[in-house]
Amino acid sequence: MTTAVKAQGTKIGYTFLEYIVFNMPEMESINSDLETYYGQLQAQIQAKQKDLETKYQQLQQMAQQPNANQVVLQEKENEFLTLQDQLQKFSAQAEQAYGVKQAEKINPIYNKVQDAIEAVRKENGYAMIINSKAGASAGIVLASDESLNVTELVFKKLGVPMPEQAPEESAAPTTGNGNN
Repeated sequence: MTTAVKAQGTKIGYTFLEYIVFNMPEMESINSDLETYYGQLQAQIQAKQKDLETKYQQLQQMAQQPNANQVVLQEKENEFLTLQDQLQKFSAQAEQAYGVKQAEKINPIYNKVQDAIEAVRKENGYAMIINSKAGASAGIVLASDESLNVTELVFKKLGVPMPEQAPEESAAPTTGNGNN
């Protein structure tokens, strides 16, 4: 597994960073925490939506009354529009807060894995180790010899057993709104 192709004396390896990160033991707890946090945010949004729906129904009932005071009706409509705007802003803020929380929880794992990759690089004489899946649809490595894959060495360096499922077969788990 540590064999590497030497192109003009340069030893290069590759791994799948996200595969390692999402198979770290800490991720189970992190995913659980993020799901709980996401659920709390969703509960707040749903409560605000319910309040908004109630206000809308009240507004509709008031508007259908033949003797409805137009000034009061306009005030209630403005109140409804304000609440609707507040809900939209809160939803956007909740999504942003979730992203911040997700980064706070996961970035230390990325840093830990990155440190292990750097240690593997130094200990095994690699000039560089590249990410085999560096994008949503394609990685940096389009084709390579499996002997250049250092993923197992990184798991070993982290003291984490190598999962049985190959990186290409697994998908990084999603939590909450799917913005992992």
